[in-house]
Formats: sequence, structure tokens, C-alpha cells
Amino acid sequence: MIDQDKIILMTKLAIYEKKYIKEDRRRNSYYLEDYIYVNNFKTRISVTIAAMLFAILDIMKNINHNVVFPDSIMSFIKLYISPYLMPWLIVLIIYTMISTAVYGNRYALSQKRLRGYDDLLKQLDAYEQDKANEERACHETE
Repeated sequence: MIDQDKIILMTKLAIYEKKYIKEDRRRNSYYLEDYIYVNNFKTRISVTIAAMLFAILDIMKNINHNVVFPDSIMSFIKLYISPYLMPWLIVLIIYTMISTAVYGNRYALSQKRLRGYDDLLKQLDAYEQDKANEERACHETE
């Protein structure tokens, strides 16, 4: 006979396995701090590359309009690095804070879903044990 409670539990497990299990296990293979650190590093690299591209494009535009060749390293820094340094640092800090919050929430959500998955597995095991005990008791009374 079909057991509706068992089917419901197994369906919930199958849905979770299909949607989330790979990503959640991958995330939880790290410690929280390591997961956030790795993803913040990726974010910082991306922000730095984007800032460098914008700076290079702006420098090329400025060179086309008025060619200024620096005569020392300090004038090079003053003309071509200094105007982009502070905006880059500000954007880097903002994106790092956003990245920390986003990846921390993703990790916490994965933890919560995995705990729910483990609870469903325990419920299924308990249900199987109860059914096995009922069958044994039924056979012993016969």
C-alpha cells in the first residue's frame, strides 16, 4: 500500500537535492571566514580590474586631448595615478562590505537548508524505524 507521509518526505528530499544540494555542499566545504575571504578576494580583483580599465580609458582620452609627458615619477603619480587612487579605494571598500554581507547571507542560508535537509533525513529514518517496528510487532502477534 502507498504511504502518503513517506512519499511527502521523499518528495521534499528530492526537490532539495535537485535544487540546492551541490551548491550547499560546495559552500559548506569551507569555513564561513574562508568562504567569505575567497569571495571577497574575487570581488576585490574584479573591482581593481574594472577601475584599471576605467583609468586607462580616461588617461587615453586625456592624452588625446592634451598630451602631457611627466618629467619625473612624482609628476607621473600626480597626473596619472593620484586622481584614480581614492575613488578606487572607496569603491573597493564599499564592494568589499557588500560582498561580505551577500556571501555571509548565502552561507547562512546554505547552512539552514542543510540543517533542514538533515532533519528531513532524520524524520524519514524515524518513520522507517516506526514502520519496521510496527511490522515486527504485527508478525510477533500472529
